[in-house]
Amino acid sequence: MAFKIPQKSSVSIKDPESLFRDLRDRTVEGLLAQQADMLRNYMDHVDNRDIALELPTGSGKTLVGLLIAEWRRRTKRERCVLLCPTKQLVHQVVEQAKEKYGINALDFSGSRHQYPEADKTAFNNNCESIGVATYSALFNTNPFFSDVHTLIFDDAHAAENYVSSFWSLEVRRYQDVSTFDAIWQIIAPYTTENDQLRYDQGNEGSLDTSFVNKIPTPYLLKCRTALTAAIDNASRDDESPEEYGYRWRMIRDHLHACHLYYTSNSILIRPLIAPTKSFAPFQNARQRIYMSATLGEGGDLERIFGRKKIERIPAPEGWDKQGIGRRFFVFPMRMWDESTSLSLAISWTTKFDRALVLTPSNRDADKVREAIGALPATQGHTLFDASQLEASKKSFTQAGSAIAVLANRYDGIDLIGDECRYLIIYGLPESTNLQERFIISRLGASVLFQVRIRTRITQAVGRCTRSSTDYALVVIIGDKVNQYFHMPEKRETLHPELQAEVNFGVEQSKVDNPSELGDNIDIFVAHGPEWLSADSHILETRDELTQSPIPSASPLGNSVVHEVKFHDALWSGDFDSALSSAKDVLASLAGGHDLKGYSALWNYLAGSAAYQAEQAQVAQEHFSAAFSCASTLPWLKQIQKLLSSQTQEAPVDVIYGERIERIEGVLERFGKSGSVKVEKYFQTIREGLSSSESKPFEEAQVKLGRLLGFESGNTERSGDPDPWWIFGRRGVVFEDYTATGENPVISKEKTLQAKAHPDTLAAEHPGVSFSVVFCSTSDNLHFAAESHTGDVFYISVEDFKKFSEECMTTMRALWDSFQSPGVIEWREFAAHKLAEARLGSDDILARLTSKKLSSLAGGGQK
Repeated sequence: MAFKIPQKSSVSIKDPESLFRDLRDRTVEGLLAQQADMLRNYMDHVDNRDIALELPTGSGKTLVGLLIAEWRRRTKRERCVLLCPTKQLVHQVVEQAKEKYGINALDFSGSRHQYPEADKTAFNNNCESIGVATYSALFNTNPFFSDVHTLIFDDAHAAENYVSSFWSLEVRRYQDVSTFDAIWQIIAPYTTENDQLRYDQGNEGSLDTSFVNKIPTPYLLKCRTALTAAIDNASRDDESPEEYGYRWRMIRDHLHACHLYYTSNSILIRPLIAPTKSFAPFQNARQRIYMSATLGEGGDLERIFGRKKIERIPAPEGWDKQGIGRRFFVFPMRMWDESTSLSLAISWTTKFDRALVLTPSNRDADKVREAIGALPATQGHTLFDASQLEASKKSFTQAGSAIAVLANRYDGIDLIGDECRYLIIYGLPESTNLQERFIISRLGASVLFQVRIRTRITQAVGRCTRSSTDYALVVIIGDKVNQYFHMPEKRETLHPELQAEVNFGVEQSKVDNPSELGDNIDIFVAHGPEWLSADSHILETRDELTQSPIPSASPLGNSVVHEVKFHDALWSGDFDSALSSAKDVLASLAGGHDLKGYSALWNYLAGSAAYQAEQAQVAQEHFSAAFSCASTLPWLKQIQKLLSSQTQEAPVDVIYGERIERIEGVLERFGKSGSVKVEKYFQTIREGLSSSESKPFEEAQVKLGRLLGFESGNTERSGDPDPWWIFGRRGVVFEDYTATGENPVISKEKTLQAKAHPDTLAAEHPGVSFSVVFCSTSDNLHFAAESHTGDVFYISVEDFKKFSEECMTTMRALWDSFQSPGVIEWREFAAHKLAEARLGSDDILARLTSKKLSSLAGGGQK
């Protein structure tokens, strides 16, 4: 056998663009203009450590990334890996690299123990090929890619959960009840009474599912030893989830830099920003390249990857107006409710071979599957989920009459041309983990995630338009996402072409009959002359539009370098440096629009750093400042306990807390596209309270309770309590008697039934003290009932109706001023209006219990 003498390559490789021209096995004729422009711009930043490349969806960023990796491999003898969010995308990139571009890329998806030895040698030892893998292949405790020179992150805008999960431990009650309960017992002394109530109710509780809370850092430090022992025990248990081991190891010795978030069914421990500086495989790379369809503003990319500064190369000239493909947006909820709209959207799947449905959660995905199963027209359709598309999408794209329903997957699925031309977005991709939910709902700092939410929406609506000639129908379902597209200030922050498409869709969706929408969809699918006229209109509109920046993007962008410095110092235990950086953050945020909630967070973080640096007075000052930034936030009330006894605590009524958050949720479901929903809700309450029938009357009471921000419900069993309202550890249960006829009487039987209601509710709502309120059209108490009235209270139906009108007047004023959730200024306004109208929890309780049922004694029948 003759020796193999290596020959020098004759390929001209002075830059990636030149390399492409000499790839002889490619089937692609040439680079697109925007790809060539991006590669030339990259050469001006070739030595930068952190670079972000912006190439819109469908503009060919995968080839750009592959060419840069292959060029660096050949010219610099570097180990280069391109990282994708999912295995399916890894397979897709490797297939494209080999079959379309003539680049020998190696597939490193799955477990490292399954990697072929030849591939490992080719990548690691000889730098013969570039690698393609998932994010988790890098971010794990024993990565194969431990000594890589160039890291290229595809879909970097969507990477937050992929990166942060490496430093996150989540314990789910339904998955591991023993560990969840063990942790809960440790943190319980530092939770609120309402949180204890939620824990007691567990999965069966009626309390709102959007709730999330956080253990303040000083309290977390107090229980750190016990918490560590409990999770150590769980991680050693063979039956515990595998991630307990490696994820817990990453944060175990850094709990001082982590935060513990909890709901009644989930506990999450993680740092605010991923400490990537401490992770050598990431930190030691010569270059990190972040490829994104939208780089956004406000430092969001830096927060995701824990970098102080990422150099940005914006999209090539012209892409500030032009988009990829064409979408026809349909908004059935402009005219119909969510249930009807979802049924309509599913019925339209029969117009297509395949449909893709994207939802924010498994719960929403289940709703969609249930709706699909309820329609006879879709009985023959094959349903797919994310796991079935993970390895390959061919089973879906080659199937006829198929629907893929995916939860929390707004990236990683590319469906080109006839593979899928129908997309349903069901729900807003608002928050994907407990930390995001906490910052939005509990701190009123939704402004921080506006860029991230916009990016997720942009990605979601582009799943089925992947080339310039591609087109797809996009139907929007769900209160929050429908509201998002109907708010002009939200639309103005979108790309001009997307704005034009949405504007056109909003206008065309205002119809009287669903068949009109169906006819328009048929015209779009036919793609004939009628649609071409509409397309020209969209293009003309696009050219007149511009993209507005996200509010407060500038101060948020200025603060991010100090935010990352803070977390790097905190992670390493340098509390004095962390405190200094926190002060720099606060200076950067000063004067920013809608940043009260975020400033409150950073005053809290500064106080926590000072607390750990044993600077008690400074800690007190920052905790006080956190409260003064946003005194209407209920979570900050807990921090007040850390203040010295000399500091006067500002009173915080319940209305400043969880009630306002629930009211916000109700108003959000009304939307802002018109007043039809809110007026219909009010009219239902009015008609119900005027009805002599028990069911509509009780339903009206439930609706009024929810409108007021209470936990409100009813049971249907005979003899059970009528509607109840819960606020914290207190509650009101009604006994309704709306009898008509001649001289109705409040009987002994009715009185005894009312007295028994608190005992009946005790099992379902442990720890809640209920007051019984008899609401009746009659004030005639039977003499036999007089000795049994006990502590039952009385309100006439007419007085209750007056009370409800006062409530609805105030709630209408709140809806008029409401724009979007998580805005601290609106919550302050709402608190003031409720206090002004005497609709605080204590005020309402006092009004409903101002008169005893016993006061009616003496005038009843014998």
